[in-house]
Amino acid sequence: MNHIANSAASLLLLAAGFSAVPYAEAQETVASDGEKLAEIIVTAQKREQNVQTVGTSITAFDAATLQRLGMHDVTDIVGQVPGLQFNQFGSTVTVYNLRGISQNDFSDHQEAPVAVYSDDAYIASTGALAGTLFDLQRVEVLRGPQGTLFGRNATGGLIQYISNKPTDQPQAYLSATGGNYGEIDSEGAVSGPLASGLTGRLSFSTAEHDGYIRNLIGHDINDQDQYAARLQLRYQPSDSLDMLLKVHGLTNNHETEGNYSWSSSYPDATGRGVFTSGKSDFNGYYGAGSNPFVQSEDRPGIFNRTAWGSTGTAIWRSDLATLTSVTDYLRVQKRYGEDSDVSPLPVFNYNVFYHYHQFSEELRANGAVLGGALRWVGGVYYLHYDTTMDATTNFNPAYDIVCTGGGPGVDCSPGIGLSEAQFTLRTSSPAVFGQVEYDITPHWTVLGGVRYTYDDKSFDYIFNSLASPFPPVQQLLVYNPRNNPAAQRDWNIVTGKTELDYKPTDAVMIYGSVNRGAKGGGWSAPSAPPVDPTSLSYDQERLTSYEAGFKTTFWNERARLNGSVFYYDYRNYQGFFLDVATSVVQNVNAREKGGELELALVPVHGLNLQLGLSHLESIVPYTPTPAGTIVPAQMPQAPHWSFNAVARYQWPMFGGQMSIEADGKYNSYQYLELYNGPVDYQAGYAVVNSRLGWASADGRWEVEGFVRNLADKWYRIYSSDLSGLLGSTQSVYGPPRTYGATMRFHWGS
Repeated sequence: MNHIANSAASLLLLAAGFSAVPYAEAQETVASDGEKLAEIIVTAQKREQNVQTVGTSITAFDAATLQRLGMHDVTDIVGQVPGLQFNQFGSTVTVYNLRGISQNDFSDHQEAPVAVYSDDAYIASTGALAGTLFDLQRVEVLRGPQGTLFGRNATGGLIQYISNKPTDQPQAYLSATGGNYGEIDSEGAVSGPLASGLTGRLSFSTAEHDGYIRNLIGHDINDQDQYAARLQLRYQPSDSLDMLLKVHGLTNNHETEGNYSWSSSYPDATGRGVFTSGKSDFNGYYGAGSNPFVQSEDRPGIFNRTAWGSTGTAIWRSDLATLTSVTDYLRVQKRYGEDSDVSPLPVFNYNVFYHYHQFSEELRANGAVLGGALRWVGGVYYLHYDTTMDATTNFNPAYDIVCTGGGPGVDCSPGIGLSEAQFTLRTSSPAVFGQVEYDITPHWTVLGGVRYTYDDKSFDYIFNSLASPFPPVQQLLVYNPRNNPAAQRDWNIVTGKTELDYKPTDAVMIYGSVNRGAKGGGWSAPSAPPVDPTSLSYDQERLTSYEAGFKTTFWNERARLNGSVFYYDYRNYQGFFLDVATSVVQNVNAREKGGELELALVPVHGLNLQLGLSHLESIVPYTPTPAGTIVPAQMPQAPHWSFNAVARYQWPMFGGQMSIEADGKYNSYQYLELYNGPVDYQAGYAVVNSRLGWASADGRWEVEGFVRNLADKWYRIYSSDLSGLLGSTQSVYGPPRTYGATMRFHWGS
């Protein structure tokens, strides 16, 4: 507990200099008179509650907040959530990092330890997460293990996207955006009654822009051509029965991916990359210049993806309990290809063909007894998914590209020809869970819950490498349950929580909790040699969280300050390592401590301020390096300090309301990969956005101009150390400065 006390002292000292906390809570809660904060409703405990009464660190965004901040991509929420980071390889794989908890493996079969839900349905595939935010009611981010009620792989927390539902009254909206890089976006929805007891809502979104990376010898890279739609039908035959069917789809059409920037690098004595400015890679390439958004790539990368599915939700209410059923199906298909050497030479290419489908069912009941003093929820859950993937790495044998021992020209071996990995992962996972919450007195509440999950997985993997420089000359590996017992495993996963809440007044809550989160084990699926079959399997990870926090509302409901501190004991953390060219997940232990502060404030009429602060201290004491040595390391994408802020002012003008807004986020230095090599180091940086808008008095018309990344800051969100293979490092940069204008029209109630 001394870890918590030390973190609390640091955060509270900073709070004395400036108050801090989540934008979501403030911007979404401004009351209609513009001078008070309204109630925030979340479903963090599988029922609607005021966020100030939930003993969990939460940030939430409502529809108005998402619009005002111009959040268009699913990852845009990162800018205003303390403790949340992300990395993304174009649209192909999206990885969230919450309080330092993540898993950076770029193979699509891996589940992440930060769970993502859409309308109460879990999304297991990281390849299905990228897309646009459109027609949403709210987004909730829950920090810390959520292993009881949400359970599966919520080791670090979860993110839930909740759609706008069909309405009883006719309404519609339409928006169009234009900007630099040829940006043309649109979004709209129409909703209303269809028949007695039946309502519907149809929503759509399109997103197009040219490539952010100028390719001097080919098509520009990192463009977007995406279309998405959602149809919902809601049937309410009586007050006790509510049924909702959602059908949704998304497609990316021939986007040019592989959004890397090239830098020369060489491996040091530990095998970790060091940048070598002004030098060539192992093939004599010197790069296209210092601008990361100007490259020379001989191969045009490609990304095609189709994701579609449906979710059926049925709610039956009685005097004794509320019964909820959530049935979900999701299917994803994609093709991805990139120029992995990021050069004009035909040296190294990577391709993926991916098929995925999942089915899940959750049946739960919740209610209250003893006059509402005892509240309970319990249920069962089942998930099944199949992942099939064919990944190839193509090395041109004409180039001597594999060198070890500290630099180019040392121990260089003949180039590789073709390596291919084909695999199928099947997972079946039933679970049972329950939680009770009891008011001991009007001021004290105790909460406890437990969940049992059974993971049954099988892995069928074939690896074939031709003309490999690694012994043997050709490596053929067949790894499946028929010839290797380790290719079929099951895990018994127990998670749960205990919590004590103290509410001295209606405006103050203090809580403390112990949470256990866990994530089942699995297998690495390297597509480049050498492959060691004994290192493919890894075990389940377990995280025990000790957390304390407070939530307060004051100044006549014009201010809200929430804070939390935590200590994580992380056992068998599933760390991702890229050893020269071979990707592997390995269990290592870790520890972490930190906390957040969040403030929402309305100091004067029309002015809204939100501040957020996150502090993290992480250590992975025994981290292996490519050379086999052991070093201490920080967890990836876990900056010691992160600060986010929003300021918005609104005033009458031109018969309507003008508004001006600025928002931004600062991250202190961080390492982008667990190796913590010099090439993984990202210095501190800040990104600032601004918006100027006008809305008509009746709210029907809105127009606004925006600038994202106002200072055109260059900053990396991911790095891939290929110094031991190519003499270079791939880096993914956040988008450059973009600007444009949006017009919206609203119709109906």
